[in-house]
Amino acid sequence: MTTQLPIEQETELVERARGGDQAALGELVEPLRRPLFSYIYRMVTHPQDSEDLLQDVLVRVMQSLRGYKADSRFKTWLFGIATHVCLDHLRNKKRWRVEAQLQGQYETEASESEVEKLTGLMHSPDFVFEMREHIAFCFSCIGRTLEPVEQAAIMLREVLGFSNREAASMLELSEPVFRHRLSAARSKMTSSYEGLCQLINKTGVCWQCKGLHEFAGTGHNGEVLVQIDVAPGVAVTPDSLFDARLQIIREANFPESKTRAMHDLFLEGLTRREETS
Repeated sequence: MTTQLPIEQETELVERARGGDQAALGELVEPLRRPLFSYIYRMVTHPQDSEDLLQDVLVRVMQSLRGYKADSRFKTWLFGIATHVCLDHLRNKKRWRVEAQLQGQYETEASESEVEKLTGLMHSPDFVFEMREHIAFCFSCIGRTLEPVEQAAIMLREVLGFSNREAASMLELSEPVFRHRLSAARSKMTSSYEGLCQLINKTGVCWQCKGLHEFAGTGHNGEVLVQIDVAPGVAVTPDSLFDARLQIIREANFPESKTRAMHDLFLEGLTRREETS
């Protein structure tokens, strides 16, 4: 979670911003701009759409500021607006297949021009393949297989760390209903990972982390993560492995990393295949 301003300072800035003080609004929004973009990017999984939706959110903030009653922290209110912008966008999109990434990999490998494009990108001077960032990428792709409200529930609670009460309020759900949607999202994502991820299941089918790490080559590949380990003393179960993965995802810089250009390329292709086919 991003550090919030002291409540007294936040209250003062909100009052000034309501009065039309653009500098005060900037002080409220700017520290949250990067995590806000990261949230939108993880939700909609498309670079240009994410940029466009961020601007939509900021416009809505300016339009709605006078109606903000400060019964929640400014960050909660801001991310609530972003959540509804994302949901409105996602409700008009097709859900992705669980195997979407694998299909994208197969199609890329079958196209000489796509392989050349990927090779050039991954061997550019500032590119580094970070396996932990790719795990966060996978999480967002699998998130797109969920219904939008379930996707938002798991992002808000499990990745961004909002409380059940805060997340339920953002989604305009009661807490019991929110917990039900969150549980459903966890169950579906855990099941998807069990069938795909080699880092937790050696009978899985996805070797992307290992393969991309090797493809990047010396000087362009970061830390190797051989497997995902649960905390000491915790039994290895699908739930505990999912929690261990969530810890990696929370700490990842996705999408702000030296691996992002590759993920942008992948997401543009995945969006084209999954939403227009």
